[in-house]
Amino acid sequence: MIFSTHAMRGGLKLLALAGLLGAAAAHASGGYEPEDLFFATTRPDQPVREFVERPAGYYTDYLVPYQVLWYWRLHGQPFPPEAVSAFSDLLEKLPREDAGMDETDKAWTEWRQARSGAYAKLGHPIAAPDAAASSQQAPQWNAESLQAGPNCFYGDAFRHAAKTLAQRMARAAADKATTPHHVLHWLRTQDAVFGTCDGNAATTASALPSDAPPWLKADNAYQMAAQRFYAGDLDGADTAFAEIAAGKTSGWRDLSAYMRLRVLARRHPGGEPSYSDRDDPGKETAEALKQQAALTREVDAIAQPLLKNPRLQALHPSVHRLAEALRIRYLTPGTRVQRLADSLATMGPPDVAAAKLLLLNHEFRNCAITGCSYVGPAHGSDLVQWLSAVRNFEGPGGSGTPPGKWRETLSWDKYQRTRDLAWLMAAASLVPAKAGDSRESELQAALSAVPENHPARFAATQLRAQRLFAQGRYQEARAVIAGAADSPLIAHSLSGQNLVKALLLPTAASEEEWRRLAIRPVVARRDPEALEAKSTAAPQAGRPALATAFDDDVIRFLNTRAPLPMWLRLAADPGLSPALRDALLETAWTRAVLAGDYALARRAAGQRIASAPPAPAKGADPIAGLRRSAALPGTDAAAWRRLLLERMASTTEVLASPHWPGSGWSVRPTPLLPGRAPDDVGSPAVNSYGKWCRPLDAEAPSAANFESPSFLPQDERARQARLVEKLRAMPPDSVYFTQESLALMQRSRNDPLVPQALSVAVKMARYTCQDKTVGDWSRKGLQALHASYPQSGWAASTSYWYGGR
Repeated sequence: MIFSTHAMRGGLKLLALAGLLGAAAAHASGGYEPEDLFFATTRPDQPVREFVERPAGYYTDYLVPYQVLWYWRLHGQPFPPEAVSAFSDLLEKLPREDAGMDETDKAWTEWRQARSGAYAKLGHPIAAPDAAASSQQAPQWNAESLQAGPNCFYGDAFRHAAKTLAQRMARAAADKATTPHHVLHWLRTQDAVFGTCDGNAATTASALPSDAPPWLKADNAYQMAAQRFYAGDLDGADTAFAEIAAGKTSGWRDLSAYMRLRVLARRHPGGEPSYSDRDDPGKETAEALKQQAALTREVDAIAQPLLKNPRLQALHPSVHRLAEALRIRYLTPGTRVQRLADSLATMGPPDVAAAKLLLLNHEFRNCAITGCSYVGPAHGSDLVQWLSAVRNFEGPGGSGTPPGKWRETLSWDKYQRTRDLAWLMAAASLVPAKAGDSRESELQAALSAVPENHPARFAATQLRAQRLFAQGRYQEARAVIAGAADSPLIAHSLSGQNLVKALLLPTAASEEEWRRLAIRPVVARRDPEALEAKSTAAPQAGRPALATAFDDDVIRFLNTRAPLPMWLRLAADPGLSPALRDALLETAWTRAVLAGDYALARRAAGQRIASAPPAPAKGADPIAGLRRSAALPGTDAAAWRRLLLERMASTTEVLASPHWPGSGWSVRPTPLLPGRAPDDVGSPAVNSYGKWCRPLDAEAPSAANFESPSFLPQDERARQARLVEKLRAMPPDSVYFTQESLALMQRSRNDPLVPQALSVAVKMARYTCQDKTVGDWSRKGLQALHASYPQSGWAASTSYWYGGR
């Protein structure tokens, strides 16, 4: 296929990661990545067919086709069976096409393996180094032309060659008229064809053997035509393909007819617009319009017979994609977007729509990478305006509109003028949820009026609940979402079910209910090359899936509202995976020691020891410190503090921070969280790089986030309040451990732990925790290390103090 999309990893501007909305429902995927059922930042966890047939509010800000499908569904567009098939095929293949050369590399590897095995079976094993392999290197992707080199092929060429080789090898084994040297000739000719792709002029095919059977003659004719194609002899290739297609006996006649369309695409490569073109759509010149009209006539002359050929049914999607790309080849970017959007206002023929969706995805991708003025709120197409808003397109918002504000303004104004469901969903997702805002009651009423049997019903219910959550109206949110767990729209969606649990969790009536809602399996993210998504905690042998991570709403609750006894009861639940349980217990241990609750630290150590294998007779024990702590007296604070320092400096143990790590610095605050801009990344997250830089304060903006639930005993709630006060006053880890190291030095200057702990604490300050206090204490620790232990190896290995990064 000539047209393909390519995800440029690393160099692209990352689109915003929008978390679930509200302080208590940040993520509902079961893990650290956000999963929003209306503005998802990753591909749906449910199979594509389920998304197409029964969407529950999913789409992604990365792939346009998901969003256009939602636009159609929100406008009542029916999806007949042929549409389900066409779009399922597109959405399953698009991630691979969008991943650049990954799929081609895989097909190339499979061909190389099949080729090597065939040579061995034919009595001509490939010697190392393989001389022919130098002309068949893995193709390199050209991101500007969207082609694998100027004359190269795609993964389908490798796959088809491997399949044909297997068939010819089977023929040689079953048909006495086919001898091994016939297959060997085919294989060597194919090597020459692929060698030509790399511009290797020396890779010429040998003449057919005199006893060549008809199948080999037919194969050879197609191979020679393909070689001309890859060599850039387009006239010769077109003539050869046309002759094969006109014949009646060759098994290659149908594919040759399709290859004529590929030849036409090579004759009209088009190319990506320049950066100035991306900023300015420009006007069509008379010459460009003339070229496009002539090219469209050529496309129709070749493509229409192909689409009428039932034997080419499997290639029809590729024909449509290539033909539609050629029909806009010479148009300016702005005109291309306009024509695509106009034709996609409604679905039309599904195969044609699928091809245009791929092209529109590519156009938006270019704008996301480099920016452009022809996509945005001023565009004449309602579809383009809607896509620009919901995709977080950061284009111009018009005069008088503050940066980042135009999406909210556009979505609300469009809804007010049109009362359109698509714009209602956009407005409900983009207008900040603020108490007292006159728009809130109107949005709530409109969302609640979405019919029960409408595909957007669950998404509307979710948005209602999230908006209530953002305002702290938890009981109202619970009432809205309470019946959603039984919705057929999320019956096949693990992340949809997790979302319901997340929305209910802050108003749990009992600790048992809280655990049931909090413990949920992580929903696997769809890898760009994956066809199906599976839970990372898939059940085995009839056993239920185990939770392997905590959502942000659960993490926030644990860090601010759950007393340590509740942590230990949670760790005893069989729904947690062993790794998650152990991490929870080790974090509880650190938190208890820092708070001076040594009795509870011993309990946490006991539970952790019970779940661990016996201490090894030889070698390092990864929980040696925890084993020792189980016997420490609860009255010896100095011993507990020294053990904490020892575990921090250990090279064999891992000391967990006292706060469960959040989603990390890359997750941006929700646009519906009052007082936060949509693209405000904010300060480093708690436990970023394993640090505790801003304990608790960074993740809990209001006092309500520190209130323990009413279902807990009063003594535990009081204990939690005292614990929070201690942890909120805790300095960053490098400062704390520098202070503890200096305190230990005052108590016992000859303790060998002191110089080691000072060295490690100073080095800890290198990353994150950027403030003057960190630098001041890092310098003090370095000075004390060199002044008091100048001859130690720890002083020699610690030359600098750090102010954080």
